[in-house]
Amino acid sequence: MKKLFILSVLLSAAFGLHAEPVIQKAMYAESRYSQFYTFHYDKAVSADEKRTYRIVTAVPKKAPQADGYPAVYALDGNAALHHVSEKQLGELSAGEPPVLVSIGYETDELFDMPSRTYDFTPKRSDGKPAVDALDTSRTGGGADEFLTFIENRVFLISEKYAHVNNDKKNLFGHSYGGLFVLYALSARPDMFKNFVSADPALWWQDGDFYKSITESEPKGLKGKNVFMLKGAAKQAYTPAQEDSERVKLRKKLYGNIPSDASLSIIRKLSSADNVRTQYIEYGWLSHGPLFPVSLDFALKAASE
Repeated sequence: MKKLFILSVLLSAAFGLHAEPVIQKAMYAESRYSQFYTFHYDKAVSADEKRTYRIVTAVPKKAPQADGYPAVYALDGNAALHHVSEKQLGELSAGEPPVLVSIGYETDELFDMPSRTYDFTPKRSDGKPAVDALDTSRTGGGADEFLTFIENRVFLISEKYAHVNNDKKNLFGHSYGGLFVLYALSARPDMFKNFVSADPALWWQDGDFYKSITESEPKGLKGKNVFMLKGAAKQAYTPAQEDSERVKLRKKLYGNIPSDASLSIIRKLSSADNVRTQYIEYGWLSHGPLFPVSLDFALKAASE
């Protein structure tokens, strides 16, 4: 059965608008106490020894079902851990709570921009170097390596602490992380059950991956759930920002892909047999503020 759900949420609220992540200090797992979850901290190093990861496995204190816990593997793990509240953990624990595996970096910041740029972005289809147009000091193209790292290292780390149901693994990512979620869906759909992509950076490399995924036939998606979340509010800039070279560049990059690029991907994926797809627009949220809202969505989706 082919199912495509499109939902547009058009409420209004006061949220700050940010084009890029707001850099704040991250919370260490050792300092986190919860009535509902226990937090475990691990450190891991990339194969090329250039990136050090902070893996935090939050395990529900409530016992799992016989087949194990569902699990959410959240990219930008420092930010994910920062945004999850005790209230949310309590609400999750009222049902079938998921293990939350936050895949972050060994830094006091919520976002490690150079590392996430490399890890979350795919190689160019033409083999040329994948340089980030927003900051040419940052290079990409490490998505395949990072996906292997998750399978070979992160899965094993999380399963030290909890009985995880392999049929209920979920992947969540926002922005560059949302792009990675779609890459994982196309490259290794067997690794996860649910794929939650929030405002994916489809402009990456002039839409190279966007063209690839929309021009190829979806495969291996039987029984999968794909959720695309979109912050539909326009970015607000001051007059000075509007005239800056960075904002002009950002608008140019965004203009290289169709305005409905995310919805186009969902429509393409919904053509596959036995895959459930859902597209949700949040009319009051812009890119940055969508992060905690979409993470909450991913956690609740895993519990269903």
